[in-house]
Amino acid sequence: MKQKKQTQKVISLLIFTIIGAAVGYAIGKMAATGTPSSDVPAWVKISTIGLLIPAFLVAIGVHEGGHAVAGVKVGFDFKMYVVGPFMWEKDTTGWHFKWNKNVNTAGGMVMCLPTDTVDLPRRFSIFAAGGPLASLLLAVVAYGIYALGFKESTEVNLVKELVGSFILFTAFLSTFFFIVTSVPMHVGGFYTDGARVIRLLRGGDRAQFDSFILKFVTQSSGGVRPKLLNVNEIEETLAIGQRINEPFTVYLHSYLYQAALDKDEVEKAEKHLLNYIGEAENIPDGIRNTVWQEAAFFYAYAKKDLAEAEKFWQQFKPAAMISKAQIFATEAAIENLRDNKEVALAKIEAAEKEIPNMIDKGMAVALKEKLEILKSEIT
Repeated sequence: MKQKKQTQKVISLLIFTIIGAAVGYAIGKMAATGTPSSDVPAWVKISTIGLLIPAFLVAIGVHEGGHAVAGVKVGFDFKMYVVGPFMWEKDTTGWHFKWNKNVNTAGGMVMCLPTDTVDLPRRFSIFAAGGPLASLLLAVVAYGIYALGFKESTEVNLVKELVGSFILFTAFLSTFFFIVTSVPMHVGGFYTDGARVIRLLRGGDRAQFDSFILKFVTQSSGGVRPKLLNVNEIEETLAIGQRINEPFTVYLHSYLYQAALDKDEVEKAEKHLLNYIGEAENIPDGIRNTVWQEAAFFYAYAKKDLAEAEKFWQQFKPAAMISKAQIFATEAAIENLRDNKEVALAKIEAAEKEIPNMIDKGMAVALKEKLEILKSEIT
């Protein structure tokens, strides 16, 4: 944990350094025009520094777009595109825009899910490399445009200065994103793109671990319900993860929990759920809400323990990665224990309508069955 915090501090320092360098350049460039600072309108000074925001969004957008293009090229299903506060998500009716309120994904994110396991390590490596390569390409193109059209300009043109500054900021930031995402690191619960590529192509325990994780994700998102997943393989992967001290091991507890619950092995499911909760600190903050949602649902639906369900539900906050179907289902199970039957039935109906939009189709199959059982208990 200490090492992770130190790494995060290094990344934060690098970010502030690059932004400081860009601001310093903007001020220096204005001075280099020969125009006295007092003659430069305040709106120009503010706008020049303010250009960092759109330049950042463009640089992030292209980086994530590189992942998306690479993912589509290798046959992955493009499901989500996040750039700063903007988010586009695909469901059964097409693409929809939403505001991204999750700070953890504000730096940008793309979700492309494999649809089969054929040659998965190589294809996922291409997907991971797409972002840094797009950043490098943008950096080269942006700086080339700046060098050809703006660098040697001696004409004092405030609009041209702003355009030139924007292009140069974009080149700086894209270079920065290329370097940071290419260097193999584990930061904030995620691996950099460079780390993922190296892990998959190097072989050994880490490549085997990642390959199994990708296999489970592919099977589950493709419609294999939890109880039909190979539990022996999940436990084998868990053992590998514990041996190499792999932070992503925490997610395997969730798979084992879901598999046991889907088989109606409640006590075994609770054991895996408690392991999942116990290692929740290894999950990034935004995604960690999945733990509280699953725990609240389990204690309301399977254990009929309202106090425990409410305890975990109070910790839960909605996030883009958690389907509305799961949220409504949890609320239905809790309202049933509160003896609010009509509200519970309305929540079940809302959950059933959202099930087709769940990204994890295997989980969707299991959840639909649980909702039917819950409805029969109420009626």
